[in-house]
Amino acid sequence: MKIKKATPFLVLFSAFLFNFFSLYSQKTDEYLLKSQIDSALQFIKSTQIKETVFAKYYAGEWPVEMHLTTPYFFIGRKQKAQDSNCFTVSAIHNALSEIYLLDTNRKDLLPTLKLAYDDIRSYNEDNLYNFWKKLPPTRKLKLFNEPHPQPLVHRPTNFNLRSRFIHNTGNVPKDADDTSLGNLATLYNNRIFDSKNDLASCNRFDEFLDFERKNRNWFNVLFHRDGNSGAYMTWLYPEYEYNNWNVLKTAINTLLIFVPGSSARPEAYEPWVPFGANDVDVVVNANVLAYLAKTRQLENSKGHTDAIKLIENRLRKKFWYNNSVYYPNQFHIHFTVAKAFASGVDELRVSSEIILKDIEEKQNADGSFQSQSFINHFDRVQSTTNALSALIDCKSKGLAVSETVMQKAINFIISQKKVKNDQIYWEAGVYFSGGTLLRNILFWKSEAYTTVAVTNCFQRYLALKSTKE
Repeated sequence: MKIKKATPFLVLFSAFLFNFFSLYSQKTDEYLLKSQIDSALQFIKSTQIKETVFAKYYAGEWPVEMHLTTPYFFIGRKQKAQDSNCFTVSAIHNALSEIYLLDTNRKDLLPTLKLAYDDIRSYNEDNLYNFWKKLPPTRKLKLFNEPHPQPLVHRPTNFNLRSRFIHNTGNVPKDADDTSLGNLATLYNNRIFDSKNDLASCNRFDEFLDFERKNRNWFNVLFHRDGNSGAYMTWLYPEYEYNNWNVLKTAINTLLIFVPGSSARPEAYEPWVPFGANDVDVVVNANVLAYLAKTRQLENSKGHTDAIKLIENRLRKKFWYNNSVYYPNQFHIHFTVAKAFASGVDELRVSSEIILKDIEEKQNADGSFQSQSFINHFDRVQSTTNALSALIDCKSKGLAVSETVMQKAINFIISQKKVKNDQIYWEAGVYFSGGTLLRNILFWKSEAYTTVAVTNCFQRYLALKSTKE
């Protein structure tokens, strides 16, 4: 009889203990994530380059490794070199800016952001951005009639360009990817520092749409077959135009790229659109859409509807490995599409549902996600970070995201942290490639990029939990 009377008490007491320890565990996780964020941000601040050595490295950027992983016949033997580029410093700056805007008590980030933005502006020409800085060539670029003085060209800072040909291929024009990221950096800078810097108009992207063209990039022809899509093209520069284009002409000129007269051949001191033909990249389109949404220009852009259709159509094909020209990581598409959706591109809901389903089906038992084996040995940390970011963005827009999937991803990422000088960081993952022929062998990696991407995820996850509560 006494046992029966005690039973309701035991049930209530057990429920109290369960709720108490659940709340305690939740708070412990919150404190753990905050401590990870604090330590990782110390790493980001301490590894930012503070002084400039011309044509070697620049104040405001972070160390980046440009890595040719295997010998390639016209580039030469495999090599690694530190590289200065707009994409990396802009991406890190923007992720840090989002962290600051979620927690404006972090005033210690302001000098870091200002120094980074000053470097980003060095890539700017009339609100358009190039991947590389303009620098003196490292050699003569013509057999005859070399100009004196030599004009500046866009090129990597330290990577060895062993021939005139490969040096000329590095002189790429301004592009939609860097332009969207560089202008997004300006938007954040304006908000944080109450500045009034100009932003690129949507018209700058609409000038280069995949519509009624007289050329095609061989990679798009071979893997995508969705020409005349109306979506945004990568390079903000005129491509070679045939009188009557066909696939055979593209194939012949690409094979004869070393021969004078080939439409694919780079010319000294002239901007080189790779293979003479612009391309359409699904990730680049998502980045442009995100920028236009954040600057409230989306509806004014002629290309936005077709870009949204292109993304959804490519995602429906399921064979995503070659979907992006420049981004080989298996989950970078998920990362950028979800970010554009969360930025205000509501028409990407169906695409986001597709990537969400794919993520939930591909999580490993340990909580990780992985890319191909030849990309940074499965690139689990970067892949998991990209997937987690997409999950958080989808959740923020009201999609049904499994808390268990997110928690497992977070736990895996935490288990992979490294420690240096009492500061935590994560090993560098692959976030960009040379594209097309070099897509699987020429990579860009950065500990700072991966670390700030992780930190940004943790900060947004905490903000999401706080809003839910």
